[in-house]
Amino acid sequence: MRYERLTLQSGSVAFTLPLHPRLTVIAGLGRAERDGLVGELVGALCGTRRGSSMDLIDDTGRRLTVTRAGEVANDRVVDPESGADISAEFTSEDGRVDIMAGLGLTSAEVRTRARLSATDVAAAGRSDSLLSHLARVDQPTLWRAAERVQATDAFLKSEAEGIGATPEDAQTIERIEQRHEQFEAAQATLGKVRRLGVFTGGACALGGAAAYFFNQVASFGFLVTAIVTLAVGIVFGRRMAKAAKRETAALAAAGAESYIGFHIQRVNALMENQANRRRLAEAAAAHSAAIESWEALTGEAGLDWAISNRDRILAAHRRLAASDRDIDLVDGEHNSVEPAELAQTMVTRLADLRHAGRNGEGVPLILDDPLTGCETSVKQWMLELIGRSAGSPQCIYLTGDPDIAAWARMEALAGHLAVIEPAPVDEPAAAPRTRRVTA
Repeated sequence: MRYERLTLQSGSVAFTLPLHPRLTVIAGLGRAERDGLVGELVGALCGTRRGSSMDLIDDTGRRLTVTRAGEVANDRVVDPESGADISAEFTSEDGRVDIMAGLGLTSAEVRTRARLSATDVAAAGRSDSLLSHLARVDQPTLWRAAERVQATDAFLKSEAEGIGATPEDAQTIERIEQRHEQFEAAQATLGKVRRLGVFTGGACALGGAAAYFFNQVASFGFLVTAIVTLAVGIVFGRRMAKAAKRETAALAAAGAESYIGFHIQRVNALMENQANRRRLAEAAAAHSAAIESWEALTGEAGLDWAISNRDRILAAHRRLAASDRDIDLVDGEHNSVEPAELAQTMVTRLADLRHAGRNGEGVPLILDDPLTGCETSVKQWMLELIGRSAGSPQCIYLTGDPDIAAWARMEALAGHLAVIEPAPVDEPAAAPRTRRVTA
């Protein structure tokens, strides 16, 4: 199975993402935007996203169009060639249209198996190192931190579902709330400066006018102070106005040119209710704090990996506690994944997804900046491996790395892949307005 086109709808605005049959590199994305796009791609298949449409081709060559309406009951799968509604073929036992359930996969399995991040690479290539490191951590503290991450994650999901959002929106919502608070603080500061300026300037002006009749020279000091105070207030006001205009223009430009702006705009529309926005932002902040605490204890060890290897970690900890000397330490000697291990991880994941479905159906691989921290030479070697291997399964590379974007531009000239970056495309106005990016 492979993606052909993803269309996202928010009110009167639509964002279209065409995808190459072998490899699509989507550049210029931060962590929050990558999380959001993973949610879009997986959610369009599993039904966890609203307002989306996905064009697919399965391994037999049959085309499918999956439409996610505002309500789950209105989701549809259509054969675009015949126009037939084939939703029943992909309807799960709970009544949801779920493409992955038809392949014998849950949304959680898809997110774990079909997404490869830098954390996953580190866990796969440095398992002995991570195991040794986690065995040295105080175990009650370690597993309390793990339980806190799980608890905050569950709470965040419940809060998001309650208002029609998804956990992938959390970082964006948290960021919007932070910007909103910063703006309110800036407004409050400007108000104080203006009030102080008006009071001081007015007092000096009155004092100068009164002093003029007794000592004209002394009155000039009052007048100069009043003028300077008023000028400072005017300058601050103009700077704030210019900054607000620049921010508005930048957000409008982003919204017209990229998924980043579209995502922020859609979340903003979702979060019109301030109470909902603040509640979800608080849940997201609590989850982020839990993750930071976990990462401070564990370094590069992912939570899922640690939980799946809990028995091994506890056994290693017991061996360490019972030993009079340190057990073999490897984390101090191997601070990065070896190229051979990195390649093996990539090849293994590609092979796993090539026939991941119940009937041997392939599932696309989403590469979530897995080469973060790699040396340039290793990165180039791995990109060549990805470029040669992509296609079976299809790969979608999400990145914020300018080196990878530069490599993708060169490869795109030969038609081996598509590279998508924030860039406007001129097109006639239509309803709904469609925002796309060049590929």
